[in-house]
Amino acid sequence: MPSWSSIRGRIPRIAAKHLLVDLFIMALSIYGAIYLRVGPGQYAEYATILHAYVPWIIGIRVLTMVGFRCYAVMWRYISTIDAVRLGEAIAVSTGLTLAISFFVRGDLILLPRSVFFIDALLVTVGLMGIRLVRRLMHEGTGNTSVSHGKRTLIYGAGQNGRHLAHRFKLDPSAHTTVVGFIDDDAAKANLVINGTPVLGNRAALAMLIEQHRISQVIVAIPELSGTFLRDLIMITRNFNIKPRITSRLAQTEFKNRDQVEIVREINLADLLNHPPRKIDLTSIRNLIHGKCVLVTGAGGTIGSEIARQVLQYEPSRLLLLDHAEFNLYEIDSSLRLAISENQRVLPLMLDIKNESLLRKTISHFEPDVVFHAAAYKHVHLVEANANAAILNNIGGTLNLLAICRDLNVHTFVNISTDKAVNPGGIMGATKRVCELLVSAFAACDGRNYCSVRFGNVLGSSGSLIPLLKNQIELGGPITLTHPEMNRFFMLIPEAVALVLKASTISKPGDIDILKMGEPIPIVDIAKNLLALMGKTESEIPIVYTGIRPGEKLSEELYIRGDEFETEHPDILTLPNGAVPISDDPRSELAKLLAEVHAILENANDGKPEAAALLNRLLRTYHDVQQASPTASKTKSGLTQSH
Repeated sequence: MPSWSSIRGRIPRIAAKHLLVDLFIMALSIYGAIYLRVGPGQYAEYATILHAYVPWIIGIRVLTMVGFRCYAVMWRYISTIDAVRLGEAIAVSTGLTLAISFFVRGDLILLPRSVFFIDALLVTVGLMGIRLVRRLMHEGTGNTSVSHGKRTLIYGAGQNGRHLAHRFKLDPSAHTTVVGFIDDDAAKANLVINGTPVLGNRAALAMLIEQHRISQVIVAIPELSGTFLRDLIMITRNFNIKPRITSRLAQTEFKNRDQVEIVREINLADLLNHPPRKIDLTSIRNLIHGKCVLVTGAGGTIGSEIARQVLQYEPSRLLLLDHAEFNLYEIDSSLRLAISENQRVLPLMLDIKNESLLRKTISHFEPDVVFHAAAYKHVHLVEANANAAILNNIGGTLNLLAICRDLNVHTFVNISTDKAVNPGGIMGATKRVCELLVSAFAACDGRNYCSVRFGNVLGSSGSLIPLLKNQIELGGPITLTHPEMNRFFMLIPEAVALVLKASTISKPGDIDILKMGEPIPIVDIAKNLLALMGKTESEIPIVYTGIRPGEKLSEELYIRGDEFETEHPDILTLPNGAVPISDDPRSELAKLLAEVHAILENANDGKPEAAALLNRLLRTYHDVQQASPTASKTKSGLTQSH
């Protein structure tokens, strides 16, 4: 049986001043109803009959309003939902009073029944009216308080924007004056929404900022593309304004006016946002659940995210392989926070170039699925240390492939890069050879060995974005290699989710290519980053240093431009990975391995001929894609990339 304290906790605390006002209105309403019904001539007679019953009528009304939680609402924030609830309480209490009047003996039966309906109308107007007056008084106070706040434009006059404008109007502590809305919907042009005008669209934004002395722009449109936000920043940066954004507010959140999404700064992840695509998780779960999964390079940016996402699908064991102690420590610690993961997650600190130790370790655990993300990737460092990169990227991959073949590992996914297409340096060349090796091994054994190719990911260790941020924080200058350089960018979680999906739909030997939208000029990234960090080019200059060895102005994702579509719209495939597959694939693999071993031998001896042999090998395999007759060609209109 519930205790009195628990029952008492469910009853809202009623402010005495609110109750007194309501009692006065209820009493005035019932006597007013008598006056309106019988007129001044008979008023005194019927009022005398009513005196004894007024406390009971008011008591029923108050109890009904408590039951409908009408007193759990702050008058200053009353909404349409609260008004409906109040109307329902009045209707129920009127019905109860009317029903009781038929059974109570005495003078109450002498009152005309229409009095109760007139009373219901009057009390509804009175109770709602006093609450509305209180809200208007509060909003008027709020408007006065924020009249000297930041002059703000809200981009988007939809539900998010209206809710945000209303919140600012009621919250003096926000120090925000909403001057108007910006909206690209022509149907909203020149409208006034909840007292706030729609001043124009994006084309008029610069003019409106200047005309209305705007100091703040807030975006209140959900799921905006990165292109839109980049354009917006380029407009507002001329006025030294950093746009802010509010995330999407769920429909259910509008039922409670106290749940307001926090307005936040726009970050680079927003600028690279792609429209979300649904990924079928069932096939990924079937690949990973209950299996032993090995991730090489698990301490790196891509490897660590692969490990995190793989763990969500509950593998029987997750092997984290990396030769960098601190990186391995970080990912291992983050994944084994829960005691339950102590046995499932296992760190393996070894170098993939050490073939004997690698074989012994993998033979012990017998993984079912391998994600190979280990590689030397920084272009200028690889270019300066070509032989070391050849031994690590090519030699390590070859070791891993041979071991996986011997142990009958079912699935092998090689993480590749856009730099492998028509490579301009050692890094891209080594990754292209890795693609060739994976496709050749798959052709021989028919196992699901494939490569997944994509461009830059935002925020990877040692990448461009952290470098630019650091330069800006230090006061500049920003150093770029060339004003026309551009790159593909993708968010890390998005890229890895597509890698996992690609591994489930790829055929043996395929190279899967992630669509990354249009390449983004690096100089635009730098300028956007300046604006996001509240700086201008006059404060932080941009200096061009010249293209470094191994770099290209533009990277390419596609070898020929006639890659094929797959079941997922963001994944294209290159059947057989552009490896010439003859009637004797083992003979082709033997030829490839002979050349690769020659390259590795020279690299191991420190000979510069290793790079020359690498280039000769790639010329042999240049532009020899064989299309699958059963695949359907992409409709993306990709062009030749030579």
